[in-house]
Amino acid sequence: MGYPIPTDARFKGPFQPMRFEATVEECIVTHGEIPKDIAGGFYRTGPTWKRPTKQGTDGLLSMDGMVQGLVIENGNATFRNRWIRTPKYVLEEQHGKGMFAWTDGDWHDWRNFGLGDVVRDMCTKGVPQGTNNVNIFPFQGKMVATADSVGAPIAIDPITLDTIGIVPWSTQLSAGIHEKAAFGDAGFTAHPKWDPETGELYGWAYRDRQPYVTLHFVNPDGTVRSRDITDAPYNTVAHDIWLTPEHVVMPFQPFLVDKQRILQDKSVYAWEPDLPIVLALIPRRDINGPIKWVTMDVEPQYVMHTMSGNMTGSRLTLDAPIFNRPPFPFEQDFADGDDVALFFSIAKSHLGRWTVDLETGATKSEQLSDRPSELPKVDERFYGKGYRWGYQVGGRVKRSGMSMNSLVITDMHTLQDQEYQIRHEQPAGVLEATFVPRTLDAPEGDGYIIVPVSWWAENRGEYLIFDTHDITKGPITRIDIPFRLGWTAHGHWMDFR
Repeated sequence: MGYPIPTDARFKGPFQPMRFEATVEECIVTHGEIPKDIAGGFYRTGPTWKRPTKQGTDGLLSMDGMVQGLVIENGNATFRNRWIRTPKYVLEEQHGKGMFAWTDGDWHDWRNFGLGDVVRDMCTKGVPQGTNNVNIFPFQGKMVATADSVGAPIAIDPITLDTIGIVPWSTQLSAGIHEKAAFGDAGFTAHPKWDPETGELYGWAYRDRQPYVTLHFVNPDGTVRSRDITDAPYNTVAHDIWLTPEHVVMPFQPFLVDKQRILQDKSVYAWEPDLPIVLALIPRRDINGPIKWVTMDVEPQYVMHTMSGNMTGSRLTLDAPIFNRPPFPFEQDFADGDDVALFFSIAKSHLGRWTVDLETGATKSEQLSDRPSELPKVDERFYGKGYRWGYQVGGRVKRSGMSMNSLVITDMHTLQDQEYQIRHEQPAGVLEATFVPRTLDAPEGDGYIIVPVSWWAENRGEYLIFDTHDITKGPITRIDIPFRLGWTAHGHWMDFR
């Protein structure tokens, strides 16, 4: 059965799908050399279109996940990419066609996210709908791929990228946005954090019905401690958190998820800026301890991805790129039938800081830079310990959104920046970076930054390695990938040393 690749905005430019699996051994280095002290893998995942759905449409979150991995050792790099073989993927591969239909899958416009419930039939009954296409992170010696509270976590072999299967501890997790389709189905966040000392994983699931959020703290042995947040204020898209020495800080923001909206011919997502931003400060060491609720006294704004936080006395600072609005289309902005680009085309963000005085309750929001900023990363050995160095993709304002073109390192104590512009007028996708420590016990921020770049107009990819001592000198290494890198949302480094 043949079919053309769709031509709407979600498949153009850097979003053109990479529909094949590849292995590139001993990748060509076109500049410099790969540092001999790097040993590990940089893994990323994203939604990748393989075939139309049963309805003939193409919801972003219904697309199959594909993992890309760059494994570095002894000065050599090997690139692989593989489909994530979820139960959905395996069923459709067996039949050679799309087998799933979604309640929001009949629209041929921006409202189709593939996040509604599956319209079940005899073939899909009991088959989880997760696509595990948003993030991948290290845990228990494997890489674990997740979506955003849709589907159970799936383990991936860090060398071959073969799909191992749904993680054994998924049976202890709650349902996410959807009811469980089978034993072992579940929901789990796309952006967990972890304790670098104990290995404990701080996760959760969210949904559009009460309890709106369930916490899941996962021990390295696979045991899970859970807690329903029964007094959550509303059904937020609980996408990311801050981890501080004492707390998991979860923001409840008026970017909402509600499947009932689909019955009204509306997108599953809503933006209701009249609702307050409320922070839940959850004790890290006692999942069932009292939650401190803080209502932010700020103008409407939105944090999609957190950087990190610091605690000084009673003053809690939470850093992140802060958007003027969520980078998703809503009915107040677009008409039914519109073909709308996502993310950075319709919203813009700048590095910012929320401050909470835990004694007085005073709150404020600050813009720390005029430069557009997103995809924040940190030295993950310092998760939850306080931090100094933040890494971002920077850019420039472009109409109502922003064009991202550079790597930025910010000293969050002094707010001094280093910046290197990766692309100028060339069409390319500068994707989320990762930090690699120079040694396992190196000081915070001492190491390398690896940035994947999709030069999609030239049908090639590249990984750039920067030395954190001075990124303004440009990359010390350029690793060539002989085809266009497919778009990936997020990923992490796993150290082999």
